Amino acid sequence: MLQIAVCDDEPASLQKIEAETKQCLRQQNIFPLLSVFTNGEQLLFALEDGAFFDLLLLDIEMPQISGMELARQIHQKLPDALIIFVTAHFKYAVDAYELDIFRYIPKNQLSDRLTHAVTDAAAVLETQSAQSYLISSQNRMERIPLKNILYISREGKNGVFHIRGQNETVRLRKPLAEIHADLPKDEFVFIDRGYIVNLRHISSIVHSDCILTDSSRLPVAQSRLSGLKRRLNLFWSSKI
Repeated sequence: MLQIAVCDDEPASLQKIEAETKQCLRQQNIFPLLSVFTNGEQLLFALEDGAFFDLLLLDIEMPQISGMELARQIHQKLPDALIIFVTAHFKYAVDAYELDIFRYIPKNQLSDRLTHAVTDAAAVLETQSAQSYLISSQNRMERIPLKNILYISREGKNGVFHIRGQNETVRLRKPLAEIHADLPKDEFVFIDRGYIVNLRHISSIVHSDCILTDSSRLPVAQSRLSGLKRRLNLFWSSKI
């Protein structure tokens, strides 16, 4: 389900953005879970409590914390989320694009441009969803881009995701076989009973070890070594 946050300190504007966003998506048979916030602090508190959003529509000039600063902090917590600025202040447009904002909508053009922006965002998110792995548990919901997954290891009853650029791993209480079933078979392979590796991150195979782009060194089962080399050759050939 698409999860959306709307944050605006003006009640009338907040209500209008919420209503038009829901109407736009329902016309596409998309029924989002939409949350509204009247200031940035409320939204940040929700994120600290584990809230997840695919799309955020933010005002820029708000009390306590501006939409600009809010966007910076959101990108730290939800790097793959899309942000749309809806504001009366066009002077911020250049800075908004520097923050990698998906779209900028002046409030005086809300009715004309919001539908197009939300429709485009939904299309992008649908593509991202097909190219990501959803971690869903009682305490966490997160989409991990497939391209960022280095490998997945087994730890007891958990699958542990090792992610490029992140020091912390992500644990999911699910057998590796079930995780592998949800991944593209042309990119992710078992190299051992306890490891699934993303072929795009293999830099070399040395003896019976698999060397990854982050310098991780993982053991390859002898029974899987020749098959891994064939798969890797095919994968590399397809990218040339």
